[in-house]
Amino acid sequence: MGDGAEKSILQDPARLLQRGSELLAERGRAMVVALVDRARAASPGDPDIESACRILETHGVPRFHARMLEDAQRNRAYRKAIEKLAPGRRVLDIGTGSGLLAMMAARAGAASVVACEQDPRLAKTARDIIAANGLANRITVIDRPSFQLDRARDLAGGVDCVVSEIFSDNLLSEGVLNVLAHARSELCSEDAIFIPEAASIEVALACHPDIDPPLTGVEGFDLSPFARHFPPVQTIRCDNPRLALRSAPATAFHFRWTAADDPPPSAASTTELASTGGEISAIVQWIELRLMDGVTYANPPGAERGISWLNRLTPIERRETMAGDMVTLHNWYCDEHVVHRES
Repeated sequence: MGDGAEKSILQDPARLLQRGSELLAERGRAMVVALVDRARAASPGDPDIESACRILETHGVPRFHARMLEDAQRNRAYRKAIEKLAPGRRVLDIGTGSGLLAMMAARAGAASVVACEQDPRLAKTARDIIAANGLANRITVIDRPSFQLDRARDLAGGVDCVVSEIFSDNLLSEGVLNVLAHARSELCSEDAIFIPEAASIEVALACHPDIDPPLTGVEGFDLSPFARHFPPVQTIRCDNPRLALRSAPATAFHFRWTAADDPPPSAASTTELASTGGEISAIVQWIELRLMDGVTYANPPGAERGISWLNRLTPIERRETMAGDMVTLHNWYCDEHVVHRES
């Protein structure tokens, strides 16, 4: 691209946005970072150019990053575990995002800290944040996913502590099983520890008045077959007062990473739940992380406001139950997917 053509793009918000969107579609996120930097330098203070840059910087970045960073319970749990376990260790922070956990590790006295982030836009911001906090000489940020790291080239022979917060509302849908299994086999020493060291998927019977009804007629037409394209699971905040538990919780699956073997990539289980009585309409699911022995973080229904994770509701037949009525759940997961259904 000639200098004149590039100058025209950098000073025209519509063309800048078009070119940046093309790069994002082509997975050229690193090129978008450079494009945004050049546009700001070419048109300092231009509000339309700034708006276009912000669109390119935010496109496809999940909003949950903000909720996580505002989650004081999450941050406190990670800090406690990192301060106890990271000192003197070679730490890898997978999916660093803002760089927060990497900075906790450096501040705690880790021997070295490498933070990887697959989105170059976030990696650049993490570097800026780390430098602003005086830790640029203690933390190396690499803008690649952990799958693309090399033990010798990037990690000076490997690490003995892996920190990650690549979990989701169903625990698994950010690919955590594959990511941590790869880290253990390709990036870690034999005695490496993981933070969190374990996690579980919890379930219970519940009632919620606003479970979405089945799709039926619209303007006189039967559209019920279109419901096959809607996910069966709904999500709500864990402090939602309209969700009522109708059983004690039970563990559907338990995963342990500071262990000799990786969790299996798929598994099934059966859970027996005893109703406490009253109407039931859903299976509610939440997760719990065990950062280390005695330090946990979870989002059970009824948790206090500020927890970043959501509860997941799987609708079941709405009906009245008596105390002691048993409901059998079939649970299974495969890779990033988790399913609960009434047997």
